[in-house]
Amino acid sequence: MEKKGAILPALILLLSAAVYMHIRPATPSDSQYSTSLRNKVVLLCHASSGVGEQLAYKLAAHGAKLLLVTRTGRSETLSNKLTLSQSYTDSDKANESAQAQLQISAQTFTLLKGVREEALRLGSPQVEIMSFDFGEVTSGHVLIGRAVEKLGGLDYLVLNQEELARGYLVKGGRPIDHKFVERTFDVNVLSSIEIALKAMPHLEKSKGHIFVASSALGEVPKAGLSVLSATKHALNGFFYSLQKELKQKKSAVSLTIGALGEVDAGDRMPLFTLPEWMVGDKEECAAGILDSMVSRPKTFTYPIVHLGLARILRLIG
Repeated sequence: MEKKGAILPALILLLSAAVYMHIRPATPSDSQYSTSLRNKVVLLCHASSGVGEQLAYKLAAHGAKLLLVTRTGRSETLSNKLTLSQSYTDSDKANESAQAQLQISAQTFTLLKGVREEALRLGSPQVEIMSFDFGEVTSGHVLIGRAVEKLGGLDYLVLNQEELARGYLVKGGRPIDHKFVERTFDVNVLSSIEIALKAMPHLEKSKGHIFVASSALGEVPKAGLSVLSATKHALNGFFYSLQKELKQKKSAVSLTIGALGEVDAGDRMPLFTLPEWMVGDKEECAAGILDSMVSRPKTFTYPIVHLGLARILRLIG
């Protein structure tokens, strides 16, 4: 009976997806890209690799001025070595962590320098780069200040930073490290809130746009990714509510929330076990985000097949 009762919602979801595919905003024309992006200032968080890197190149090709940011602090490369049960307070582990992170930070900043050179080659009139620890939640004004000081304002904000947290909490039988959970929420949720709110006065002035790179995990949970999923639900809760506030205020600022599924970004381990035909491409994903920055829909879903099937399975499972 439960399975039969789930058929109707699944059919409704399929119909909704079909309607979305029919009425979704058309791909902007070259003239729309030029008007919307040329000489506009874009603050792009996590631009050293993956989808962020590809988006930087596409923005540069349309003449945008860029502030590209890469992360310092913890990263997935390090997090894979430190399980959820391991503590920051262990001095030996802390020393190993600090040394590893110095190497990782240096490597990512080197990558970002390469992205800057390519963005300039592709046509951006100005590209600034910086490293930033998104775990320092109250420092969001530093990013906004750098964009305004170096590039003259702010037109677009892309919140693409992410702390990945993996590990079974019950199945593994290990206690959770609350400091690691706090760090994950700081990077994935609180830093985005802080940066967005600090950016708001400048975006109001420029009638700007915010793109928030959320995740399929904000809608469809997965075992072993409890903490990461929790941060994505929190991110969605805040920014969908902020959308409502902006509408009530009749604000000039628009906001798109991206529901991003598995993308072969090349810079991290997969979150889901999927057949190749369901995995998205980082360049295609970046192109979709670029379209969203110009057409400004409320939501952007990619890859459609992965998210659509995941939503149906959640209803019937």
